[in-house]
This record gives sequence, C-alpha cells and structure tokens, in this order.
Amino acid sequence: MEPSTILLIASLGAIAVLLMLYIYIFMFENRFFIGLWFTGWVIIAFNYSLDAFFPSVLRQNRLILLLSLSSYFYANLLISWGTFIFLKVKAGISLFLSIGIIWLLFFIFFSKQNWSDLQMIQYTFLAVFALSFCVGAAMIRSAKRYGNLALFLGLLNMAWVVNTVIFSYILKMPQMAPYIVSHMILLLNAIGLIQLVFRDQKDKIARGAAHITYLTYCDELTGLYNKTYFDKKIQELAKNNDCLPISLLVGDMNGLKFVNDVFGHQEGDNWLKRMALIIQQSCRQNDIIARWGGDEFAIILPNTDKETALSILHKISAACKNQQKTDILLSISWGVATQTDSEADLSKSLKEAEKLMYEVKLVEGKKARWAIAETLGKLLQEKDYESKERLERLESLAKKFALILNLSKENLNNLVQATKLQDIGKIGIPEDIVLKKFHLTESESLIMKKHAEIGYRIAHASGEFAHLADTILYHHEWWNGHGYPQGLKEEEIPLLSRIISILDAFDAMTHQQPYKAAKTIDEALHELCLKAGTQFDPALVPIFIKMMTNKASVKTIK
Repeated sequence: MEPSTILLIASLGAIAVLLMLYIYIFMFENRFFIGLWFTGWVIIAFNYSLDAFFPSVLRQNRLILLLSLSSYFYANLLISWGTFIFLKVKAGISLFLSIGIIWLLFFIFFSKQNWSDLQMIQYTFLAVFALSFCVGAAMIRSAKRYGNLALFLGLLNMAWVVNTVIFSYILKMPQMAPYIVSHMILLLNAIGLIQLVFRDQKDKIARGAAHITYLTYCDELTGLYNKTYFDKKIQELAKNNDCLPISLLVGDMNGLKFVNDVFGHQEGDNWLKRMALIIQQSCRQNDIIARWGGDEFAIILPNTDKETALSILHKISAACKNQQKTDILLSISWGVATQTDSEADLSKSLKEAEKLMYEVKLVEGKKARWAIAETLGKLLQEKDYESKERLERLESLAKKFALILNLSKENLNNLVQATKLQDIGKIGIPEDIVLKKFHLTESESLIMKKHAEIGYRIAHASGEFAHLADTILYHHEWWNGHGYPQGLKEEEIPLLSRIISILDAFDAMTHQQPYKAAKTIDEALHELCLKAGTQFDPALVPIFIKMMTNKASVKTIK
C-alpha cells in the first residue's frame, strides 16, 4: 500500500473521532454551526475514502472527479460558514450562497473549456485556500473574545495555506513530508475548534452560575442589593456590636405609579435607576443599599448616629432636586431609626423606620400628588397641545352652562376641572400625531383615540383627580353609541362627559383648526342642532343654544 494511501486512511480514522465528538456536542448543544462542521467533515471523509480505496475511479472517470472536487469545496464552505457563526462574525447565509454560486459558475465554465484534471484540482484548492485564509483572519480578529487558542487556530489556518502553496504548488516537492504536515495541520485545526467549543461552553456555564449568584443577592434593574441580601445582613449585624450605633433608612418613591401609567414602565424603570444612582452617590462606601421592594429602598448605615443619617437623607433630597429632568419631581419619603443599645432588637428598629416612612409618606405623598396635579395642565400647554386661551374659554363656558343647568357646587367644580383635563391623555400620544397639521390617517386616528384611556389612567394615578377619571374617559362617547372608547349611549354616558362634548365641539368649531376654518357662532349652533340625538345629548343641545343666544333660563338636568 502506498504511503499516501496509508496517510489518507490515518486521516479517515482521525476524522471519524472528530465526527463522534461533533455528535456528542450536537446532542447537548444543538447548535447550527456544529451541524455545518459535521456535514462538511462527512463530505471530506467521503472524498478521502474514495481517494484511498478507489483511486482508479477518480483518475479514470472525469465526472466523478468533478463531483468529488465540487463536494470538497462545498464541504470546506460549510465548515467555514459554521466557524463564522461560532465566532459571531457578521456573514449571513446570502454571502456564502453567493460564494458557492460564483465558484460553481466558474467551475462549470472552466470544465467546458477543457481544462485538465490537474487545472481543475488547482482551481478548487485555490478556492479552499482563500476560504481557509478568511477563516484564519476571522480567528485572529476574535482572539480578544476567545483568547490565545483562537489566535493559534487562526495562525494554523494560514500556516496550512502557506505550507500547501509553497511546497505543493510553487516548489512542487514530491516528498511526503509537506503532505503529512498539511494533514496534521488540518486535523489539529479541527481538534482545536472542538476544544474552543468546549471552552466556550464552559465559560458560558461559569457566567451563568455567576449571574445566578448575582441575582440571588442583587437587584438586576438597579444593581443594588435585593431584599434577600438586606434581610441576611440585618440578621448578621444584629449579632455584631462593633457596628453600633447603627442607623436604618427605609424609603418609598413618590409618583412612580404616575410615571408608569403615563409614560410607561420603561420610563418608570429609568426613574428607579436614577434614584438608585442618587442614593449610591449620596451614601458612603461601607453603607449597604438595597432595593427593598417595587419602589422601596432600604439602607443600613453601620457606625452612624441619627444626626449623620439625617444629613445623608438631606443629601439625597438635594440630589433629587438637582437631577430633576421633568416637571414631575423625583422624590422619596424616608423613615429613620437608630439603634445604640446592644440589647435592642435590630429587626424592631427596621419596623420602626418603616412605620415612620409611612407616616412621612402620608404628608409628602399628598404633596407629591398635588405637585403632579398642578403639572398636568402645564404639560398640555408646554407641549402646545392646548392653549391657555382655549382652556380659559372652556372654563368660562362650563361655568355659564353649569349655572343654567343648576348644577351643584361640587359638580360645577368637577366640570371646570374636567374641561381642563379632558385631553390630558394627549401627553402619552406621539407629538407628531398630536400636532399634525393635516387630517390623520386611519392608523394615526386609532392612536389618537387612545388619549381618552390614557387620560383616565393619569387621573387615577394622580390621586387628586381620580373622581374625574370616568368623565375624562367618556367625553368622546356619542349619544347614539357610535363614539369611543366603549361605545356607550344615551344616559349611560356620565352627565359631565355629555356636557364637555358639547362645549368642546362648540369651541373647536368657532376657532381656527389646523385643517378646518372657523365657523360663526350661528353656524356652530346650527351644527350642534343637526347632531343632537346622534352625537350630542338632545336635551342639552337646545339649552346650550338658548344660553348662547341669551334666551336661556335656569333648568335642572340629570
């Protein structure tokens, strides 16, 4: 048996071991790139078997030779593709398909030009050399991510190309040594790739374990400790008198529910992260800071008296004001408890701090809600969604109409407040839709209609205007049930909502709109009359018309 045949058989044995390793990895890590490597090496093994056991078939049958060369190239293409996927190099399927198609077109063209078998072999191997060189370059570039092994494999790829080109094609040395070296490099490279897969998997497992450990004691959103770690430290420090005096702080953010409801939970998460950063920057290195709950934070201050603890709280409050990015103030209500007696129970001090926090929040939380309530109207004007003049006109109309309808003082106040807040939900709608100068598209109109529901959530979240939530939600309902958002009809629609729909429509018709000219008062009243019983309450419209024509008398409407 010829030495080259022996070498091919030895190579087949090594490839068989590789394939078993690929199957093993594939069973546990069902990765696309493993499948590509496996398929590529199976094809190469088939070609080696053909060359080792049936050499005459390749030498005497040109068609089989061409098919063998094609399969060899595509096997290397699959292995290269799998390597690029493993290395996370940006090279999609379209690139490799293009390479495969272009190579095949030239291969067919050269075979039609009656190239010799040797020339076809050289063309195929030159293409394989190019693939191997690209893979080597990608490996070297990935060394920062995968370490020295990737660098070694990259250099190995290039060494195989250099060895084969110089000794087999330039010097054309007939000795077996370059041939053996070439095969050894290929097998070393394949084994190295498998080692790289195993090491990458091991690193992922280690990172996963580290992340699990991190999540056990840390809050993923803010990076602070979590309640589990905080409670554990309370138990540890309860037995350690060296940390006395020890101060405990428990805080609850103000206005987070409002931010979540109006601007979305992602913005709420940003607020939590900002607050966490403020607390970290205001505390000392040895202080233990935890996110204690959804919007609650807790701090352990070892060797800290109450006066020092209060100074830290003042520092946090000042930082909140300095980092204010919106009209809604970022703030937090705190409770403080300090333990100086070694015989006292630290968990009781924690409960004391929590109790004090709730007492403070009753006052500060109410202030925060009032601040939010004042902010609501400002937001509409600052965004240019509602003008001050329009709000004043609506307020004036509401007061006059309430007097004509003989509404109670409470309903009058509610009506005036609701006219100012009816469109507050627009602050949750994209600005380009709200301020669009032309008619909205169907999809834009659907988005705009969401402002009633957003306004409802805002009113509820503000606390102070929760009693107006239904009025805001239903002020675009129609008397005949064709309005939105719930298609209520007739007296299912709250009275104040029915009133606001008339006031809002009248003001809109009598003043210039972006895509509609203003009507005269008579034209607007005539329009209301036409739509009484369809869009508007048929009992309210005539009273409003009489009021606007100075013929109204006081009347009670339910």
